[in-house]
Amino acid sequence: MSKLAYGFGFALGTLTRQFLYAVKKTSSAPTAIHPKAVPLLPPPCVPDRLVREMDHLPALARKGVDLNHWYAANTRVVEKPARRSRKKPIARSLTSATC
Repeated sequence: MSKLAYGFGFALGTLTRQFLYAVKKTSSAPTAIHPKAVPLLPPPCVPDRLVREMDHLPALARKGVDLNHWYAANTRVVEKPARRSRKKPIARSLTSATC
């Protein structure tokens, strides 16, 4: 490599380094970042007392349905299928082998 090529590369590298330093350097003060505004939810349509009552009482009971009658009318006993007995395999009798 010749001295001229080395000097040219060195000058080009210095110029590039200074250019990148100037571009990356911030000259102005950083702007304050505003926190995101949390969206406000509208108040609930149902009063708090009613929400607590609905949480503890099932909907069927609130409608006036007798839960014992409903259970008897809508459920049935599931019967297990009868187990079938398995036949034992026939034991092979031991016979003398004939050659």
